[in-house]
Amino acid sequence: MGPDEVADFINCTKIDEESVSCNGSVYNLPEKILTYHDTEFWIYIGIYTGLVLLAGLMSGLTMGLLSLDTTTLTVLRDGGTDKERKYAKRILPLVSRHHLLLVTLLLANAVAVEAMPIFLDRVSDPIIAIVVSVTAVLLFGEVIPQAICTRYGLAIGAVLSPFVYMLMGLLFIIAWPLSKLLDCILGEDHGTYYRRGQLKVLVDMHGPNIGQENGEHDKDEQLTIDEVLIIKGALDMKTKTASTAMIPISDVYMVSLEAKLDLETMTHIMTQGHSRIPVYAGDRSNVIGLLLTKTLIKLNPADATPVTQVLQFSAYARPAMFIDADMPLFDLLNQFQTGKSHLAVVRKKTRQPPTGASGDGDYRHDDTKPLLTIQDEPYEDDIPEIVGIITLEDVIEELLQEEINDEIDMQKMQETSRLLQVAMAKAAHTRKNQLHRCTSQPKGIGSSSEPDSTVRRELSSSQPDESSVPIDLGGATSAAPDPPLVTFD
Repeated sequence: MGPDEVADFINCTKIDEESVSCNGSVYNLPEKILTYHDTEFWIYIGIYTGLVLLAGLMSGLTMGLLSLDTTTLTVLRDGGTDKERKYAKRILPLVSRHHLLLVTLLLANAVAVEAMPIFLDRVSDPIIAIVVSVTAVLLFGEVIPQAICTRYGLAIGAVLSPFVYMLMGLLFIIAWPLSKLLDCILGEDHGTYYRRGQLKVLVDMHGPNIGQENGEHDKDEQLTIDEVLIIKGALDMKTKTASTAMIPISDVYMVSLEAKLDLETMTHIMTQGHSRIPVYAGDRSNVIGLLLTKTLIKLNPADATPVTQVLQFSAYARPAMFIDADMPLFDLLNQFQTGKSHLAVVRKKTRQPPTGASGDGDYRHDDTKPLLTIQDEPYEDDIPEIVGIITLEDVIEELLQEEINDEIDMQKMQETSRLLQVAMAKAAHTRKNQLHRCTSQPKGIGSSSEPDSTVRRELSSSQPDESSVPIDLGGATSAAPDPPLVTFD
C-alpha cells in the first residue's frame, strides 16, 4: 500500500450484549431469538401465557358481568335460590357502578393484549408470532372465555369479585375520570324496566311451552296456563273499564216498581238464578234499587207483596250503586271490596241538545245562511244514561280471563244441550222415515205410474201445505192441527 493510498478500517468495540461501538458510533444489535434451551425462553412463554389468560378473563368478565343488569340482580337477590342470593349480593355493588366496571375491565384487557407481542417476539420469528398470537387471542382470549362467562357469569363473577375490586383500585386513577365522563354523557345505568306488553310476552315465555324449547328448565318452575292467564289479566286490568265488562241494560233481568211479588213473579225470579235483581221505576233506564233474592224467601207469595213496600226495608233491598262507564276495573274492584255492594249500575254521560232543539237532533237555522258556516249551539250539561250493570263476578272473570259458571248456568247449559240433542234426533228420525218411504216402493221398468204417485203423495204429505198455514179471519185464526210436540218433564 502506497503512501497516497488511504485504507478504510472499521474499529468496533462491544459495549454489552445489545450494542457495539464502531468508529465512535453506537449500534444496537438485533435481539437474539431465544430457544427452549434458554432459561429466559420459558420465562417469556410463562408471561405470555399469563397475559393471554388475563386478557381472556377480562373479556369474559366484561361479557358476563355487564350482561347482568341491576334489575336482574335485584330479582335474584330477593327471590332467587340460596346460591343465587349469595352471588347476587356480591355482584350487585360492582354492577351498580356500571361505567367504572366497564372502563376497568377494558383497560386491563387492553394492557394484556398490547403486552403480548413484547414477550412473543423474543421466542419466535415474526410470522410464527403473528399466527400464534391471533390464534391464542381469538380462542383463549375471546371466544372460550366469553362463552363460559355468558353461561356461568353469575357464579364466576361472584367468585372473582375480589379480583375485580383489586383491579379497580390499581386502575382507579385512570378509570374513575373516564367513568365519570361516561356518566355525564350517557347517564348512569338504572337497570332494565319492562312495559306491560313486554311483561306479557315475558310471562308467555315462561308458560307451558318453555319445556319444549329448553329441556333443561325445571318443570316445577314453569307457569301453568291458569297462572299465565291470571297474570296477563291483571296486567290488562288497568286499561280495561267498566264498559268493557258490563252486561248491557237490554240483557239485564229487572223488576218493575209496580210489580207484586206473587207466585208467578217470585218463580220467575228464582229461575233466573241471580242474587240481586235491579228494580226500575217507569222506564228501564231508571234504576232505583236492588232486591236481595235470598231474603225473599221470608215473603209469602200468597200475600202478593208490592215491590214498593219491599224496597222500604233494608233486609230485602239495597240502594243501587252507580259508577261511570270509564271507571277502571281495578278501582271498581277496590270499591266492591268495601262491602257496600257487589253490583253496580253503569252510567254513561250523554250530551243533551240545547233547549228548543228537536228530538231528532234537527236544529233549525236560518235557511239563508250557507250550510258550512252554521255553528252548533253549545250543549247543556251532560246527562248520565244507564247503559248496563256490572258485578263482582264480571270483574273476577276479566281478571281470570275465563267464564265463571255457577249451578244455574250449568243447568241452563245442560238443558240447552238436551234440547239440541232431542231436536237433532227428531230431525234425523224424520229424514230416515222419508228415505224409507222413498225406497220401500221402487218403480220397476214397465210398471204402472200408480206407485210413483203414491210415493209423491206420501212425500208431499210430510211437508206443510197451504192448508196448514194460519189464516186471519177478522182477528181469529184457523189452521190445520199442529203436529205433536215434544214435551219435557
